[in-house]
Amino acid sequence: MATNHALTSDENPNSSQLLATDQTNLDQTHNFGAQISGDTVTPNSLAETSDQDPKVNSYSKIDPRLPIVGMVFYSEEEAYNFYNSYARKRGFSVRKGHLSKRKDGSVQCRHYICSNEGKRQLHPTHITKKPRPLERTNCLARIEFTVNRENIWVVRRFSDEHNHPMASPNKACLLRSHRKKVQKERPVFAESDLYHGVRPDTAKEHEDMAETGTGTGTAMVSGTNCLRKKRVRDLEKGDTQLILDFLKKKQIEEPKFFYAVQLDEGERFTNCFWADAKSVADYTHFGDAVCFETSYHSSMYDLPVAMFIGMNNHKQIIVFGGALLLDETIESFLWLFKTFLAVMSGKQPETIFTNFSVAVSEAISAVFPMATHRICLWHVVNIACMHGQAQTFGQESSFRKEFENLIYGSEFETESGFCKGWDNVMMKYSLNGNSWFSDVLNVRQKWAPPYQCSSFAGIMASKDWYMIMGNLFKRHFYRKLPLGKFMVQYFKSITELREKEWLEDLETLRTRPVPLVDIPMLAEVADSYTQTVYIDFEHEYKSQLACICETLTVNGSMYTYRVSVPQKPYMGIVEFEPSEVKVSCSCKKFESMGILCMHALKVLNNNNILYLPGQYILKRWSKYAKDESENDALAVRGSENGRVWRKLVELMVKSSFCKEILGIVENGLDKFIGQMESLAQGLDTDEVNIGENLHSNPLDSNNISFEGFEFSTR
Repeated sequence: MATNHALTSDENPNSSQLLATDQTNLDQTHNFGAQISGDTVTPNSLAETSDQDPKVNSYSKIDPRLPIVGMVFYSEEEAYNFYNSYARKRGFSVRKGHLSKRKDGSVQCRHYICSNEGKRQLHPTHITKKPRPLERTNCLARIEFTVNRENIWVVRRFSDEHNHPMASPNKACLLRSHRKKVQKERPVFAESDLYHGVRPDTAKEHEDMAETGTGTGTAMVSGTNCLRKKRVRDLEKGDTQLILDFLKKKQIEEPKFFYAVQLDEGERFTNCFWADAKSVADYTHFGDAVCFETSYHSSMYDLPVAMFIGMNNHKQIIVFGGALLLDETIESFLWLFKTFLAVMSGKQPETIFTNFSVAVSEAISAVFPMATHRICLWHVVNIACMHGQAQTFGQESSFRKEFENLIYGSEFETESGFCKGWDNVMMKYSLNGNSWFSDVLNVRQKWAPPYQCSSFAGIMASKDWYMIMGNLFKRHFYRKLPLGKFMVQYFKSITELREKEWLEDLETLRTRPVPLVDIPMLAEVADSYTQTVYIDFEHEYKSQLACICETLTVNGSMYTYRVSVPQKPYMGIVEFEPSEVKVSCSCKKFESMGILCMHALKVLNNNNILYLPGQYILKRWSKYAKDESENDALAVRGSENGRVWRKLVELMVKSSFCKEILGIVENGLDKFIGQMESLAQGLDTDEVNIGENLHSNPLDSNNISFEGFEFSTR
């Protein structure tokens, strides 16, 4: 074995000079350092190092990108870039640590450490009311360099022992040391963009549409399930072709992009729906509550744009799919909902929010019979303010404020309190004779909060959702856009929303909320919930400290308590079963929001339950809501995988609408699985177990078929 002639300061502590008796080997070592900091790694250029750390050296023979004691670099920038590049591949961030200089100011020693090194120090006198989430975990990973007077940097020590999760490859670029400062380009837009309502800060048109979205996919055209009446709107031939060309381009870019088109009797483009693989995966994890949004209209055709919107485990907006509707009849909505349900493997949402529409309501009853249909409060407030504007005579702002308080105020959480508050508002603003307010009151069971506590809604029934939806349309869909610009803006908005989601995922992975007090229950949920949901839970826990708990009845093993807040009008009746640690409250916060209310937490606290029972920590609000294996599967972009996936999607959608075809497909798959298992007997493959609890498709309609992948305007 050749001897490494680069001696470090560990071997000679009294010397900071690099002794090199063989300049050729020194140059080879430096060349390796230069090459490893780039994309190409040449193992043969590595000068063999000393045996100070056999574990590191043996691992380096397997992975030549690993830092090695004795590696040489000719500048600080080169040394830092190498270690930072390695950190990005591993999934952690780097910061500068210890620095030692000589009397003449030259660098003698420099440490680069993991950003999670150390721990937070408590201030000796100041007490922080709300500490920031903890990031430091006392991680010991680091690399240490010694520098001689010729500014040659040599690796003296390297440790790769991390005690925290690593960021995934697609999120590592968001870590602090890997963020690149890019000079902001000036947006390019024309006067026509301003005319059509594209904001200068979000409008940058690319002629080749290279940056429009993240999807590609499978195009399926509905040929037999056509409208049997004349559609409401007409599009010019060029606009129809523009939409289809755009969706076909998305299909080429990503194998898992899906779109379907509905035709009328004249085989003309009528409605279309699209979704990409990320949307389908998101629906798998967060499809319990869906908002079907149709308030935005595009272009001079006044074309309704439908979006299936949900919320992730950070309470952020996610989009499950989009659609363009030239016809707003019940037949169109039936086709759209059935197509959506087929793409989502037949999984129905627990709750679906829509605007006021008889056609939509009838279609939901037919396609989503197991879902609870609710009217979105965002629409109720906006439309109420529009109808009340004519009669408020300059009191619009005060009317909106009082009406919002009626909808979201805690003093109106009971049915009697809501009805009394409604009567007061109607009388104050002389709206008792308004037909719209009378009609909306008659259907209050579908939108008023006191009547909607039994089905899961998350934040979709809260004021937070009202503000989130308002910001979504104000920022991304400022005014009516032409169809081409709308499609571009739609996918740009999807990209921006997903970038924000990645940032929250990364922040949740890197940090941990600081509990209000050091008790087991708060520590447990801090490790389980995302940061945004933990804040909500902590608020409920703090609120229960001010509650009074009274025992009402004891029936066998069932205890009933009344939990109230002094000088507050609302209370909760809580039932508690000690043997199974089951608790339920009359306010139904857990059923509607997914976290326990202060009433239930008060009862658990009074009964010395120190840990939150596992059934009350919903996976959809946890840090682990998205199964990693499914994310890895979605990340596969290979052409072979993409072609197979497209064929499977086509097969799934075609068979889901016809029981006879479904039977043929199932028999064929059984034969295929048998052949596959016989071929794979001699291969070293992992065992795969398929669960029996897959979502069944409740659709019994067989009047939808998909014909081919090509479509041209007629």
